[in-house]
Amino acid sequence: MRVASIFVIAAIGTACAHSPPPALHSTRLVVVHTTSGGFRPFVRAKVAGETVPLLLDTGAIHSLLPGSFAKRHNLPTRESRASDAQFVDANGTVRWMPALPNVPVQFEGEASGGTLDFYLNPSDPTNEGILAAQDLVRSGGALVIDLGREELRYEPEDAALTRVRAESSVPLREVDFQRCLLEGFFERAHRIVSIRINGVQAKMLIDTGASRTVLARNNPALSSMMAVKGDRGQVLALTSTGQGLLVQDVPIVFSETSFVMPVLVQPVSQPCFEGALGADVLRQCIIVWGSKSLWAACRPPT
Repeated sequence: MRVASIFVIAAIGTACAHSPPPALHSTRLVVVHTTSGGFRPFVRAKVAGETVPLLLDTGAIHSLLPGSFAKRHNLPTRESRASDAQFVDANGTVRWMPALPNVPVQFEGEASGGTLDFYLNPSDPTNEGILAAQDLVRSGGALVIDLGREELRYEPEDAALTRVRAESSVPLREVDFQRCLLEGFFERAHRIVSIRINGVQAKMLIDTGASRTVLARNNPALSSMMAVKGDRGQVLALTSTGQGLLVQDVPIVFSETSFVMPVLVQPVSQPCFEGALGADVLRQCIIVWGSKSLWAACRPPT
């Protein structure tokens, strides 16, 4: 069994000014159902002229491209420790990655494109990139992430809230979140929310890049699950592969909505949160990801 759990724990580097992101109004999400039972949402885009699947990852601080892709397209790196970033993945592996500034990007369905700053992941053998949700959001705007309908929109936040309230059959609720201070004072890429797991309050990262919901070693809910058996499996993280335990039928409450899901337990503690709420749960929700706010309209599983 192989369970994908891809989220960046920390990226330490020098912040730079954000240029306007590539045009995005509405584009489809390709939600892949993995053989292990998880879900992975991809955006299709032309990157440096080549069509590339980009994993939409609300758990990532920066967007990434694999080293083989950057080499094939001769993408210049900004090679200096001042612009490089240090990434720590879900298995605790640390890597420095150089910046790839001003890479041309055009999202599927858009008439025009723009540029986006990426980082180069030298250890990724795939042709998949990672698209950090926060890289697309500017003040006053919001990403509307609907994994169930396989749609991604970018709208003014007020318009997005009005539309989702009108179209959704379930209430749209604002979700309080904390930041990860390791990112820097003004960064809000990591959204950490309080949810209940097996009746225990836990701080969880909102993470569409994790195919399943993940509990870290420091999750307080684990003490209530000591007698539960699980299945061993591999955890595919950003730059490494580790071990995990898949536990079935765990009660989860997020945004006043109850779920019963398998969860992946990892033997690694995380510095800013206690696990990740993955795409298996988030595909039941419409997420409105504002520059400084977070909203969710979640449907109970049928």
